[in-house]
Amino acid sequence: MRAMNAVDAREISQCMSDDEDQQSLRFRAPEGEDAENWALQSVAGVLQRVQQAPGDECVVVALGVEALSVETLVRQLERLPREAHAHQLVRLLLETREESIPKEAVLGIWGKLIAGGKSKSASANGKKARAKSAASIPIIRSRLIESKRKQAECDLKLLQNRISLLQHEESKAWKKIAQTKDRAQEILEMRLASLHRQEEKSMHAVERERQSRSAQKKQHSLKKESVIKKKHAAIQVISKKYQDVEQVKTESKRLKAERERLQVLQVERARAKRQAIRRQEDALKKKKIIDRQQVDEEAALRLMKKAITEERKLREHRRQVQEMEEAERTLIQRLQAKLSCESLLNQVKHTNICDLDDESKPSKHESAVSRQSVKSAVSKSIPVWPLPLSSFQ
Repeated sequence: MRAMNAVDAREISQCMSDDEDQQSLRFRAPEGEDAENWALQSVAGVLQRVQQAPGDECVVVALGVEALSVETLVRQLERLPREAHAHQLVRLLLETREESIPKEAVLGIWGKLIAGGKSKSASANGKKARAKSAASIPIIRSRLIESKRKQAECDLKLLQNRISLLQHEESKAWKKIAQTKDRAQEILEMRLASLHRQEEKSMHAVERERQSRSAQKKQHSLKKESVIKKKHAAIQVISKKYQDVEQVKTESKRLKAERERLQVLQVERARAKRQAIRRQEDALKKKKIIDRQQVDEEAALRLMKKAITEERKLREHRRQVQEMEEAERTLIQRLQAKLSCESLLNQVKHTNICDLDDESKPSKHESAVSRQSVKSAVSKSIPVWPLPLSSFQ
């Protein structure tokens, strides 16, 4: 499918700029060889009416680019007669599944469709179309350059918005990292305080148990002493009653030996209990030290893993920033290339105007050669269609 030529572009521009009376005359379906031109003008008139219709549902302006409502445009195109051959354009608009579409994109699609239909009759009417479109080539090219410049400015503004959005997301990420660090420090302090409270509770429990055992031991010793005292009293009563000195002495010796044995036994038990308590205290201290070391190691491991994760995120973010900077440099280079192309086109136009002023009546051969050189220079420096948005991303 070939590109839209200068004749098609001139007809579209004339149709977009004519009054409603002239458009109504154009929308009358002709017969014969003017049917295709009438179809092109009828669709262009529909685009003009949709653009000038009041209300936000017809024209959408986003980032400086005019966009037409697809639903409204389809309804207007379906009202055209069958001779307009707009059914292919309606089908393509419905397949896009978009709410709005730029006007220049619709004109480009319709120009391609018309160009495909005109390819059969292009050989017969080629000379006549070239002669008819020679006078309107500079105007059409200037309009195409203006539309491409607006599209480039729109893409640049969109890229700047994306960069600012990424910078905002970066600041939010850094704030979240700081909040996460503060929260981790608070959690660590809370855990240390909880461990300290648990240690104090365990120490208080051990102290209470020790005091309880000491009270029980004291009570037991008091009971034993009470029993011994009672026995002594009984011995004294017996000695007083029977006055058996030897028996009293023997009993006294036995009680003394028993008391000494009990004392030795109590001392040994006390020593053994002290050793057991000391061993328990040593074991408890070792266990606390081991638990504390384990908690410290786990905390250090978590912090290390978190630091590695944050470092990876930081590297990924830096890589994204570098990619955005590279995309920005590429966009600037492309814009500079476009500006140089525009400057070349202005020089070519100025040269043509000067040549037309100097040569009042140029020959047909010279004017054809001049137009052919201008057309080749502009076609080499400027593309026919606007560049897509993906070329700037």
